[in-house]
Amino acid sequence: MHFSGIAMEMFLSGPPRRCCFLFAGPPFPLPPADTCLMNTRDVKKAWLEIWVLSWPLVLTMFLQFVVGLTDVYVAGLFRPEVQGAVGFGGQVLFFFSVFANALGVGIVAIIARSVGARDQGAMWHTARQGLLLAVLVTGPLSLLGIVLGSFDQLYWFLPEKVAAEGARLLPFYAAALLPQGVLTVVAAICRARGRMLVILLCYGLTALLNLAGDFLLPFGYWLFPGVGAKGIAMATMASSLFGALLALLVLVRQGMAVSDWRLDRQLAARLWKLGWPMGMLQLGWQFGSLALYAILGFLPAQAVAATAALTNGLRIEAILYLPAYALNMIAAVLVGQALGSRNRQRAAQLGWQVAAIAALVLSLLAVPVFIYSMELARAISPDPLVQQLTHLYLRFNMISQPFMAVGVCLGGALEGAGDTAGTMKVVLGALWVIRIPLAAVLALATRLGAVGVWGAMVVSMILQGIFMAIRFRRGRWQDIDFAGGPGKAQVNM
Repeated sequence: MHFSGIAMEMFLSGPPRRCCFLFAGPPFPLPPADTCLMNTRDVKKAWLEIWVLSWPLVLTMFLQFVVGLTDVYVAGLFRPEVQGAVGFGGQVLFFFSVFANALGVGIVAIIARSVGARDQGAMWHTARQGLLLAVLVTGPLSLLGIVLGSFDQLYWFLPEKVAAEGARLLPFYAAALLPQGVLTVVAAICRARGRMLVILLCYGLTALLNLAGDFLLPFGYWLFPGVGAKGIAMATMASSLFGALLALLVLVRQGMAVSDWRLDRQLAARLWKLGWPMGMLQLGWQFGSLALYAILGFLPAQAVAATAALTNGLRIEAILYLPAYALNMIAAVLVGQALGSRNRQRAAQLGWQVAAIAALVLSLLAVPVFIYSMELARAISPDPLVQQLTHLYLRFNMISQPFMAVGVCLGGALEGAGDTAGTMKVVLGALWVIRIPLAAVLALATRLGAVGVWGAMVVSMILQGIFMAIRFRRGRWQDIDFAGGPGKAQVNM
C-alpha cells in the first residue's frame, strides 16, 4: 500500500476538498439525504454501497490476521518455548483488550446516532470522552504489566522455559496495551462516522510496520541490530504506538478539538451501560472455547487429534468470518445512523439487508470449503486421524455458516441500536445453555466423541441465528433512546 505525500496531506486535512472525499470526506460521512444509503430504495444500490463500506474493514481484519500468523511463524524460527511465549503474550494482550473493545461498542452506538442527527458537538464530545476512558482504563493495566511482567514467578502455570521467555516478552506486550486501546477507540469513532478508509490506513500502516519489525528487530539488518526473540514483542509495541499517534493526528486534523478533556461522568455511565455486556460476551466466548478444548481433552481416545482438529478448523473458519464481522460492524453503524435520523423503518430494513448479504457471502464461501474439506485438512496436518477429524469439522460447520452470518450481522444491528444486553443474552445463551452441555453429553456420554462436539457447534449456531432474528424482528431495540445534548445521552433499555 502506497500513499503519496499529496494524498497523505489531503487525508489529514480537516476541511474536505472534492478530490479527497475518500480520505477526509465531508464533515459527516453521509451524502445528501436524497442519495444516502439509509434513504435509498434501490436494492442493488444499497448492496453496492454496503460493499463499499465493508471492503476496507475486511482488508483491515485480514492484515491483522496476517500479523498474528507472522508473529507465530517468526517465533517458530527460534525455539518452541519462544513460540509458546509469543502465543501466550498475544492471548494476554487480547484478554485485556476486551475493555477497549467493549468501550468501542458503546462509542459506535452513541456517535452513530449523533451522525444521523447531524449533531457534530455531541459526536466530538463522545469521541473525546471515549479516548479519555480508553487511557484511564488501559493505562494502569499497561503500567502494571510493564512493572510486573518481567517476574517469571507470575507464570508458574506455564512450562519453565516458556515462563522464562514470557518474562522477557510480556513487558513489551504490556506497553502495547495502551496504544492499542487508543487505536481501538479511534477505529470505533471512525466506523460510526463511516470513515472506513481511515481505519484501513491507520491499521494498514500499523500492520506493515509490525510485519517489517518482525524480521528486522529479531534478526537485524543494515542499521538495525538484531535483538533476538524479544524483537517480535518490540515490533508489536512500536507499531501500536505509531498507529495510535497517527490515528489521533487524523482525528485532530478532521476537526476534533484538543480541549475539554474533563471526565463526563454521565456519559461515561452510558458508555459503561452499553459496553459491559459486550465485554462479558467476549469473556464468555473465550471461556466457552476453553470448555470445548476441555471436553475434547476428556475423550478416552483421540483426545490429542481432536484438539488439533478443533484448532485447525477454527483457523480455517477465521478466514471465513472476516466478511461476516466486517458486515457486523457496518450493520451497527447503519442502524445507529438511521435511528439517529428517526427513521425506524429504514433501520430495520438495513439490518435485514446486511444480514441477507452476509448469509449469501458466507454461503458462497462455505461451498468450496465443504467440497474440498479433506484437501484443506491434508494441507494443514500430515496426521491421518487429525485430517479425518478436521475434514468432519469443516463438513459439519459449513452447514451453519448462513445462520452464523445472520446471527452475527443482526447482533451488530442490535449493538448499533444500543441493545447490547440482548446480544449478550442470545450469544451466551446459545453457547452455555446449548453448545457446551450438548457437546459434553454427545462427546462423553455417547460414542460420537469429537463428532458430537462438531454437531453441538452446528446446532447451537443455527439456534443462535434463529434467536437473534426473532429478537431483531420483535423490534424492541427501536425503543432504546439516546436523547439530549453532548454528554446527556439517555439510555432506556
